[in-house]
Amino acid sequence: MDSEDDFMSAASSDDDVLMDESENEEESEDGNEFGFEESAPDISFKDDNSQKKKATFDINYKVHHPEDVQGQQDELINEVNMILDIRKEDAAILLRHFRWNKERLIEDYMDRPKKVLDDAGLVSSKSGPPKLEVIPDFVCDICCEDELGLQSFAMKCGHRYCVNCYNQYLIQKIKEEGEAARIQCPHDGCRRIMDSHSLDLLVATDLKSRYHELLTRT
Repeated sequence: MDSEDDFMSAASSDDDVLMDESENEEESEDGNEFGFEESAPDISFKDDNSQKKKATFDINYKVHHPEDVQGQQDELINEVNMILDIRKEDAAILLRHFRWNKERLIEDYMDRPKKVLDDAGLVSSKSGPPKLEVIPDFVCDICCEDELGLQSFAMKCGHRYCVNCYNQYLIQKIKEEGEAARIQCPHDGCRRIMDSHSLDLLVATDLKSRYHELLTRT
């Protein structure tokens, strides 16, 4: 009798264990308090903010060819030439001095013309266009040449030198120093700026091309 009771008790205990294990498996599958929920799928979203930030730094630009730049410069030079009634060569020098700010140039010139001309390396003058001249008994102060028929040149400042010395001076400035917009008179201490028309009288064609190329960049 006792053995039969023991058998029934053992069977009942085994059934309880099997039921507990079955319940634990079901609860584990359902994610009960003792189990762990399955992690949510990793869903990636596009970062619109990063695209917006990238777009913020995008820069619109336009490539200007040298002839386009030259055309815009010529237009400004013509406007200043007509408004201020000065030579185109002087208008170009003034515009480069004012970094092509036409409005500021005109405003300052109307208020104090002499100071503007002085600061830009120009002098107030209504004399004719530059030219090469043969001056009797002329002696070049640079090379001391005084031969008969020696051609010479002087800017509006009046400092006169022979054409050969001027040519050598301009070759050095343009080819070696890469200067164009601010080439001053060779005379020591003179701030007069050489204009493009004067330079064209004094140098060979290849140097003219280099000079005007440098001018367009300024």
